[in-house]
Formats: sequence, structure tokens, C-alpha cells
Amino acid sequence: MKNRILILAILCCTVHSLLSAATVKVKVNSDGSFSPPFVTVASGDTVEWTLNGAADSIIPVNWDGASAGVCSTVKPYSATDANDFTGPMPLAVSGIFSLSPIDSGFTVVPTGSTCTVGGQPAAIVGSQMLCRGGLSGATLDATWQDPSLTGVFIRLLWKDVQKAPGTVDSSFDFTVLDREMNKAVKNGKVYSLAIRAGDDGTPSWLFTNGVTPLQLQDQGDDESGGCGVRMTLGNPTEIAYQNRYFDLLRKVAAHVKSRADWYRALAYIKPSGANLQTHENRLPKHCSAGCPCNTQIFAQNGYTPAGLYAFYQAQTSLLVSEFPNKTMVYALIQDGFPRVNNNGGYETVDGSSSGGGALPGGVEQTQTILNNGQAAHGLLFAVAHNGLQTKKTDNCLNNINGLGCPNKWVLQEGLEGQVTGWQTTNSEKVANASDTDSALQNALSNSQGVYVELYEERFWEAVHQPNGIINPAGSGKTMTQWANDLHSRRRTLFPSLGDPFPTTYRHTFTRTLAGAGNQTFYYIHGSKCGIGPAAPGAVVVLPLGGTAPKRQRSVHH
Repeated sequence: MKNRILILAILCCTVHSLLSAATVKVKVNSDGSFSPPFVTVASGDTVEWTLNGAADSIIPVNWDGASAGVCSTVKPYSATDANDFTGPMPLAVSGIFSLSPIDSGFTVVPTGSTCTVGGQPAAIVGSQMLCRGGLSGATLDATWQDPSLTGVFIRLLWKDVQKAPGTVDSSFDFTVLDREMNKAVKNGKVYSLAIRAGDDGTPSWLFTNGVTPLQLQDQGDDESGGCGVRMTLGNPTEIAYQNRYFDLLRKVAAHVKSRADWYRALAYIKPSGANLQTHENRLPKHCSAGCPCNTQIFAQNGYTPAGLYAFYQAQTSLLVSEFPNKTMVYALIQDGFPRVNNNGGYETVDGSSSGGGALPGGVEQTQTILNNGQAAHGLLFAVAHNGLQTKKTDNCLNNINGLGCPNKWVLQEGLEGQVTGWQTTNSEKVANASDTDSALQNALSNSQGVYVELYEERFWEAVHQPNGIINPAGSGKTMTQWANDLHSRRRTLFPSLGDPFPTTYRHTFTRTLAGAGNQTFYYIHGSKCGIGPAAPGAVVVLPLGGTAPKRQRSVHH
């Protein structure tokens, strides 16, 4: 009998709690202020913010309610804190992204000026042109500020981020990352992030700290002949290498999460670390006469497909753990890994197996990584190809093997319901505004991709065309129209992920402060704090048993 009474009591309390839960509405004003600026709720109540657009964000701060400098008191992000109300937290972000420079950024100068770095302008439109010579890794302020831009893919090199072994702060240099994340926040944009190894990204200190140096030479996609570029790389299947790269990822994750506004603005985190010349996932794989046999070098140093799969499975699991509520995007090269089998046999100069045993097919290793990622992480595992070309045909979704179609492995992932995206091929192949317009047509009509990354010179050139129309003889669209088309597709294909740019944002507060007294949570508008009338807002959670004023409460039964 006592147990029945206890159960009934619990049920009654639960029902009462559900019936009394309320939603309190706050409007985010266009100037970054909040109406009302302060709301009072009970534990279990929800605050719903009405947003103006994609640039709006709700960022918790450690503020005492009186001191100056509230904008500098942003809290760290914590996925395990029930009262971390950072948001909205976008998943599978759509639209147009620009690529950050790897080295010198651009400057805008009058047409006819002399470019002191590189010699030739990267783009010319009317009376202005782009020259190299800006800060290293710096995207133009004008690019960050462009209303058609969703965000920037921040491309970093391992050797530049981690200057020395170890995980102490002095081993790392986050100067470029911090500067660009701050630009994302202040302009109400998002960013993607990857840190590459490869021929010019691998730090030399690895090889005096337990990682075996492999002396390799590979031509990559260069079909002009020769053995290619000499490089010293690590083997990603070697445990020592994995430990070092994963330590880097943990440190970067902790740094990004040290400010909730930085973390909220992160759109995509990209698996990497097994690289050749770019952030794409690939390794030296050629074995050509008169050249170092890369397959043999890898095989003799313990590389196996099983080890490669373990590297990516461990990395993607780590990214899910260290970057919670974020989408990964794997940039593929379909035939990107050395043909070595699990018994140490490797592809020789004539294409045969050194040990006589079967070798993995050219695309088998990449396909297995894609399958593993999809099976383990579902829609948190997106897939991209960095070689989107101009449009040459139609109906690729009905014929993914069609000549001139975008990468069929990405098309297949899209048909299987995965999130997909694109980066245009290099700026010499997509070389002008009409090419950019055509590549965007290719993405929209021949794939299910939700975002496109453009080289910054092509983006700048496109948005500066007369009246913003990229190619009047092509689609006749502006960059904003292309971005809206991609946003519309994203909303249609992936409603279960929520709108990456919602009109409202909600959070349910739970009182965690013991005893009497109110528990107050302050917050700011991420991009407008400190500008004009923008002022902090506050959510006051009453002591348990307290009731918020009815005029502020909208009760939902």
C-alpha cells in the first residue's frame, strides 16, 4: 500500500510539473538588445527567443550584472551543462563559403597597381583588383562582411598551429585561428575548420618525438611526368602518429570551446591528418619506375587498410566527443590511398602485388571509410569533394556515372541520404565569374549538395560584378540568390536536423543553485555586444517552489 501511495505521489508531482511548465518569450531586436531584457522563470520553464536572422546568437556570459566589459566575459561552452544555452547551434550548414588563404591574404588595390607579392593580380573587376600581400591566413574583411556569405573554411597547417611537441599552451600558436574566429563572431557568420599534415603541413618535430619519418615522393594529380615533390611524412596508421595528431585535435577543441561564441560559430569540423598536398584525405600512392615506390615504403613501415580504417574510426569518434553537436565533413579523393593489403603486400611498378595476394581496389579504402562514417555517425558524418567543375551536362542524379558529372562517390552518398557539399576545383580551372556561376549551376542541378566553397578571389570577383549578377548570360543570379537556393535545399532534404538559421531558439532552464535566492544567467548578442544600444539580457530562475510573474509566462499544457 505504501508503495502505491509513493508511486501516485510521484506521478502527481510529475503531471503537476508538466502542466505548470511555461514558455517565456523574448524578442531579439535588430540592434542586439532584448525585449524584455530580464525574464523570471521557474525551474523547468523554457525561454524562447525570436530571432531576426542568421547573424543572431545567444551567448552566455560570466557577468556580475554591474561591471564594465561584459562582452569580454563570454563563458566556455559545455555540452554537459544543462544550463548552457549557447545557440542556435547549427547543424549541416548550407550556403556559400569562402576559402581562407593558406599563406598571404589578399589586399584590394586600384586596377593597374603593381602586385608586390606574386606579381599578378588574382582578380580584376572594374577599377579594383586583388593582390597578395595581406596577413597570413587572413580572409578579407569585405568577404566576412558580405551578406551573401555563410562563412569561411579556415584552413590551417599542423606545423603552424603546433610549434613544438607536448600539450602545454606554449606549444601552440592560435593567432590566426583566434583572429578569424573573432571575425566570424563579429560578422554573424560561421566557419569550418581543418588542420592538415601533408607535404607542407607536417611538423618536423614529430620525427624526434617517436614518429617514424617516411621519405616519399609523389606527383599527386600532376600529369606532366616526373616523380613529383619530395616530402617527409608520418604514417597515420602508426600509433605514435595518431597520438600526436589526436592530441592536437583535443587541444584545438578545448581552445575553440573556451569561448561559447567561438564554438557556436563552428559549422563543420573536417577529419584530416592523412594528407598529401591539401586538406583532402589522401596519401602518396604512386609506385613509378625510377621513383621512390611509395606503396613499398608504406607497406614496410606497417601501413595496412585495417590500420587506416582504425585511424579514421578513432578520429571521427574523437571529433564527435570533442566537438559535440557539430557536423563532420570528410573531403574525399576516391582513389587516394596506397594499394597495400593487410598482409604487407603492395602494388609494384607494373601494378601487380608484391606478395601475390589480392590488393584493395583503387577506391576500396575510401569507400570503406565512407561506409564506416555513415554507419557510426549518421547525419553527423557529411561527405564532400573539392573538385566541383563547371556544368557540362544534366541529369547526373539519374546517372551518377555520366561524363562530366560531379564526383559520383559524393553523389552516391547524397542519394543515400547523407549531407554533402562541394569545393570548386582550383582557381585556375574555375577561372572567372562565368565559371563560378556555371559551377554553382552544376552543384544545384546535378547534386544534392547543401553548400559550396569558393576560392576567395572567385567569390570577390563574383559579388563585385555589375548589380551583383555573376553572369547575365548564364543563370542571371546573384550570390545571394545562389545561397538562398542552397538554404532552401537544406531545409527540404534534412528537416530532422532543424533549420541551421531558425527564426526562434529555445532553451529549458534547470535550477542548480541550492537554497534560497535567485539563480541568474546573463547573456549577450554574439555579434552586436558593445555596439550602440545592445545590452545584456538575463534569465532569473526562482528558488524551487517559486512562481514567476504570470505576465511573463505563457503556459503550454
